[in-house]
Amino acid sequence: MLNLRNVVLGGLGAAAVFLALPAQAQTVFTGAGEESELDCDGGAVSVEGASNTLTITGDCTRLTVSGASNRITVELAAASSIRVEGAGNQIRWRAPGTAKPRTSIVGAGNRISQLR
Repeated sequence: MLNLRNVVLGGLGAAAVFLALPAQAQTVFTGAGEESELDCDGGAVSVEGASNTLTITGDCTRLTVSGASNRITVELAAASSIRVEGAGNQIRWRAPGTAKPRTSIVGAGNRISQLR
């Protein structure tokens, strides 16, 4: 009986340690014709929609955009990526030092450029 109690308490302690680990932030924005500011808090951000104007701060590790005619300015972490699917999206990014994001573009008329 004592051994079972130790096993259960030990399992609960391990679960508490697992739950205490910080999760990577995930920010999701869905909309059309919106103007907004978001903080990705060092995690990933996903944008779905059309004709949005967004300013995203917080050293994002990943930006994923699905939609059309979005205008996005984003602050990236040193190791980051940008994936764009859709048409006519304009992504302007800044990252620390000489860091550059990995990029993937699917669709027509999408532009990804570094902020100067």
